[in-house]
Amino acid sequence: MNKLGGISESSEMRQFAEDYRHHRNGAEESSPKLLGTEAATMLKTSPKSVTNLSATDFLIASKCSEINSLEYFLEMGQLIVMVSDLIHALQKERGASNLYLGSKGQHFAEQLIEYIVATNLRVTEFHAVLKSINPHVSAHAGNSRLLNRIAYALHALASLPQFRAQVRQLSIQSDDVITVYSETISGLLSIVFETADAAVDPTIARILVALFNLMHGKELAGRERAVGVAGFSTRQFSAEQRGQLQFLIEGQDRCFELFREFADPASGLLWEQYTHSFNVAEIERLRRVAMSDRPQMIEPQLYEQWFKLLTQHIDNLKTVELGLQMHLQQLCLQRVSDAKKMLTQQQDLIDTLSTHAEDTFVVLLSHSQIPNLNVSYPQDYYQAEGIGPKLGRSVFELVQNQAHSLQQMHDELTAARTAIEEKKLQEKAKVLLMKNRKLTEDQAHKLLRQMAMDQGKRLSEIARTIVDMAHIWR
Repeated sequence: MNKLGGISESSEMRQFAEDYRHHRNGAEESSPKLLGTEAATMLKTSPKSVTNLSATDFLIASKCSEINSLEYFLEMGQLIVMVSDLIHALQKERGASNLYLGSKGQHFAEQLIEYIVATNLRVTEFHAVLKSINPHVSAHAGNSRLLNRIAYALHALASLPQFRAQVRQLSIQSDDVITVYSETISGLLSIVFETADAAVDPTIARILVALFNLMHGKELAGRERAVGVAGFSTRQFSAEQRGQLQFLIEGQDRCFELFREFADPASGLLWEQYTHSFNVAEIERLRRVAMSDRPQMIEPQLYEQWFKLLTQHIDNLKTVELGLQMHLQQLCLQRVSDAKKMLTQQQDLIDTLSTHAEDTFVVLLSHSQIPNLNVSYPQDYYQAEGIGPKLGRSVFELVQNQAHSLQQMHDELTAARTAIEEKKLQEKAKVLLMKNRKLTEDQAHKLLRQMAMDQGKRLSEIARTIVDMAHIWR
């Protein structure tokens, strides 16, 4: 008995092999035995009997997709508000912890306990919001980095109790306190950054970029407060502390510049009011004292004055932040409402015009509508069967309008995305320099700035070059 691939070749198998060879040799008509009765029947069926998806189906789907994305960011707005409140609580706790350590446990014990209780409440609320939005965040495409940032933040928050015990026992240095709180807050800030990076609506993206830079600038102000308290409480600033202050001040300037560029007018106006207040002028005076290398200029009570001034400054920034958050929420609600109204109008128009359908319509396209269109040839037209000319023209206009709107959104989004990408590049470059040159964060940033000045290039261009050369250090 002959074998075919190790299987006995029955008459049925021979027929199957013959049909298969016939199919591979490019037969005009496939064997019904190979395709099956149902498939063969479908081949004989007229194309008109199969219901196809139309342009209107995808036009509506496009608008529904936009609505889903906007509703997602409406939910993410809740998370951003909680992140903002939690960061503010941690910043207060960090400041009180430094004052407690600076006084050797003699002062600020009650305030520290009060701030810890407030932070724990915010952590509980943060967990509650995460639980409520987790199904949507986990299911949203492209959220791997965001979920990773959330995991890091939760891990850092879980380690706070052990760290607080060290503060109570005075068994930790002030610099280590600043590091622990700052790393926890940086993890939370990265959640806002990843949310901004994922935004597809330009107006929402701009506000998220403004909000992130305001929050980041406020965090740098909080770190400046902590470094200042450490120096003023001992009545002297080391060269390292002065370098940290310089780095933090320059960082705030960069963040607030981007905030003003992307913020809404009301938030920008509120910011300007605060920058011309007495507090800001007095902070500048104390900064000059701190940056001086003459310890005799530092009076004993200055650390309390510094703490109060910076705390008021941070609270003022929080007020601007709250206004920006409210604007973001209102903007998301308005964009969702507008998109739903547009969807309803499109559906109504399509339903109305489809009642007057005719057999065929032809839409002529101009050179401005489609590139490389050759009007000298009769095939340069769009023809559809079963849709009337009124509906055809209206659908085409809707498609054009929606395409124009999407292109405009893309152009506006590019500016916000550029700011985000440049921030990513600079952070990656700093990490590479810190790791391979054994530099601190402020030293790495200074080196980047110096290289940019020496070469007459933008900071982002230097950062790009360093990131592109990363393989050399491996």
